[in-house]
Order: sequence, then C-alpha cells, then structure tokens
Amino acid sequence: DGLPEARFDLFVSGLAMEALIALGDMANPVTRRQSTNLAQAKYLIDVLGILEEKTAGNLSVDEQRLLQDTLYQLRMRYMRKSGGVAGA
Repeated sequence: DGLPEARFDLFVSGLAMEALIALGDMANPVTRRQSTNLAQAKYLIDVLGILEEKTAGNLSVDEQRLLQDTLYQLRMRYMRKSGGVAGA
C-alpha cells in the first residue's frame, strides 16, 4: 500500500512537520512555497499539547521525550514568530 507503519513517533513527527510548514519554517510540499499561518500553527501545537496531556503515564520514556522536546521547540518557534506567549 506504500504507507508507513502507524507509529506514535511518526504521528508526532507528522504533526510537527505540519506545524513547521504553518510557521513558515518549511516549504509546503505541494506548493513548494513557504508561507506563515500562525492560527494553523497554534492549532497544531495545541493538538500536540492535548496529546501530551491525554497520554500522560502511557508513553515510553523515548515517546515522552520526543513529545516534550517537539512541543518545546514548536512553542519557542511560535513565540518568536508571533511575538506572544505560546499556549495562551
């Protein structure tokens, strides 16, 4: 079928990539252009935050670290781009 195995790390990485595209830090793979959509970026970061909250205590150490590190990096990028406070 050509699709990768469904894994937590790939799921988190996929959402993170979408957030990076929305932040304008990566080119959209379809349009090959970089553009910023802070509302979309915030939504995706919030989704990852909900995922962290709802999976607390159910992740391996590596999965938890991946999620925490990803959220930290995305929140810092969002704050730089928006000039505001992430998660607010």
